[in-house]
Amino acid sequence: MQEKYIPAPNTGGPDNLVNNFAWVHPYPSDQFRADVIVVRGDHQLTNNNSLYGRLSTYLPRYILPGNYPTMAATSRRQSHSWVFGDTHVFSPTLVNTFTFGGNRNGRDVGIEIDGYKPPSGYEVIQELGLQGLYPAVANLGDKGAGFPTMAITGYTDVTLSPGGRNDPWNFNFADSLTWSTSRHVVKFGGELRTYRDFTGVVPAGTYGEFNFNGTFTGNAYADFLFGIPYSSERLDPILDRTRRMKELGLFITDTFKVTSRLNLDIGLRWDYFTSTTYDDGLMFNWDPATGDIVVPENRRDRVSAFYPSNINVITGDVVPRPERGNFAPRIGVAYRLTDKTVLRGAYGIFTEFLGTFSRAQGGGPFQIGETYINSIENGQPLFLMPNPFPTATATASIASQSTSGYPMETTNGYIQQFNVTIERQVGDVGLRLSYVGSRTSGFNYNLSINKPMPSLIRFSQDRRPYPQFVNASVARTNGEAKYNSLTFEARRRVGSLTFDSFWTWGHNMSNYLNLENPYEPNFWNREATTPRHRVVINALWDVPVGRGKRFLAGTPGVLNHVIGGWTIGWLGVMQTGQFFSPSFSGSDPSNTNSSGGRPDRICNGNLPAGERALGRWFDSSCFAVPPAGRFGNAGMNILEGPGVHSHALSITKSFPITERLRLNYAAMMSNVFNHPNFSNPASNISVPAQAGVITGQHDRFSADRSGPRFIDMRLRLEF
Repeated sequence: MQEKYIPAPNTGGPDNLVNNFAWVHPYPSDQFRADVIVVRGDHQLTNNNSLYGRLSTYLPRYILPGNYPTMAATSRRQSHSWVFGDTHVFSPTLVNTFTFGGNRNGRDVGIEIDGYKPPSGYEVIQELGLQGLYPAVANLGDKGAGFPTMAITGYTDVTLSPGGRNDPWNFNFADSLTWSTSRHVVKFGGELRTYRDFTGVVPAGTYGEFNFNGTFTGNAYADFLFGIPYSSERLDPILDRTRRMKELGLFITDTFKVTSRLNLDIGLRWDYFTSTTYDDGLMFNWDPATGDIVVPENRRDRVSAFYPSNINVITGDVVPRPERGNFAPRIGVAYRLTDKTVLRGAYGIFTEFLGTFSRAQGGGPFQIGETYINSIENGQPLFLMPNPFPTATATASIASQSTSGYPMETTNGYIQQFNVTIERQVGDVGLRLSYVGSRTSGFNYNLSINKPMPSLIRFSQDRRPYPQFVNASVARTNGEAKYNSLTFEARRRVGSLTFDSFWTWGHNMSNYLNLENPYEPNFWNREATTPRHRVVINALWDVPVGRGKRFLAGTPGVLNHVIGGWTIGWLGVMQTGQFFSPSFSGSDPSNTNSSGGRPDRICNGNLPAGERALGRWFDSSCFAVPPAGRFGNAGMNILEGPGVHSHALSITKSFPITERLRLNYAAMMSNVFNHPNFSNPASNISVPAQAGVITGQHDRFSADRSGPRFIDMRLRLEF
């Protein structure tokens, strides 16, 4: 295996192979090829019925460098999205709109790409003659890539991402009927979304994990050559799983023209979210009142025989019951004060969506890994390659278990949103001043509760509330959030120059961010991603040059194709920094087995703007490791990071070729001035030389295209 998969030991020579494969790998570190197909169709079926359809396909391929030349990982995505719409006019006052859409974002891992195929895990097992893995491995066949992980002290792990296929499908059905009268526009309808996710990737650890650390020969590489691992692990995997969920929304709204100056919108929406289920039924829950693991009655026999005996397993319902009372009213008012001034206001309630496939626990007692520790007995190792799993199961140890639980009666939180806006037209510019706020109540979040009370008593496992587990978390439903913002916007939508610019001040707080201490979890803290100030300027200029324009209006046809019809776009983004938290590491002053965490705050820590530098962005001396017996008192997201200053330019033109054929050209440049936008500094005060030091900057995939300047040119043929 040494000659085929890993290099010889490094003796310091210049030609020795080390882990620099990414530098000589013949493919990029991202996709090396992508095919994009977009098809759109519009058809007027009858005078009263029109159809619309759009299909988008994105097919990227990847060959990514691994730790060693033979360990490159391959994958292929199949990303498809589609939408179909039908609009039917029953009468001038009654119109129905139906849409059907969805997406599929499958991913095949470990398949042959561009003539290269990673090692097959099953084939490697056969080649090595590795024995003792679970029977499920023999049934994998040539399912895909994989490798028994070899962790050799002093070397990068010999490993490969497991192969297989992920295949999620989402479908969306929506229908709405609009009925209008002289003073009312009534709209009612519904939307159904279905989610299905097939996971066919082989779980990590299925092919075994082996650690060689030099315990037996004094040299880790020698232990590897002799096939004497210090430890060996194997997993009994659950393969090829499908999970599902649905959501349904029904609504009705009425836009009522009360007077010529006053419009009133009233609406009501009802949402229903089904619980996630696995097709194989291998699901579990945890009851914190008793400490028991709950599994379905008809799946009790699938609980692993190696599941720790000190954890009690009972049978019962594990699929939570969805809430049926998610009714959300909305109301909006628009009043025209004068011909150029309008006052608007609105209030609405929105139902919390817990997330796709939330609260779906499908591993736990059904998928257990075993660890064997090697030793010398009667002058011989307890086990050797190629049989690294001794038959005496009593020597196996099971990793400490963690669990989480959720209530059987689901409750969805609700978000109250409200706004007040005044709009005024001044010449050809529209001005808008808005206040937007929201209040969130009953929000769901998970809290880790298996910590002892902070104290001066040293931590021990028996001090945990549930000593049979390492970590245990429960779903809480008392999350709250408050958001307030003020926005001033100026907009011009006429003439050759149009623009839309706005400034926003925002303040966003939540009470479920600082969960370090489960006995006091609901302190209010600032959300990290909401900057205090954000300014965006978006301008579009139709260059007034060429035939029919202000300048060179008489330009002949051929020359007009070159100099006329250009459009220049400008997007500028300027915002203050996002927020981050100080931290410390290494010690456990609270004696709760919580290594590191929030420090104590002695002073503010934020430096004045004029004193901030890349080497000292905040004052780390304002923070200290908390004293023994408690957690730190510093809040979350109390430090402000570097802001963003980025401008993007686009130049576009359409070249007509024939009456039905045209060529579109676009050139786009992000971060025109190549202004460096920096990442947040290191915040760990336990590393004084790095705390407050900025070492990174935004890349090309960052929000607002704020990374290094990037130029993109495109040609598109339309017919």
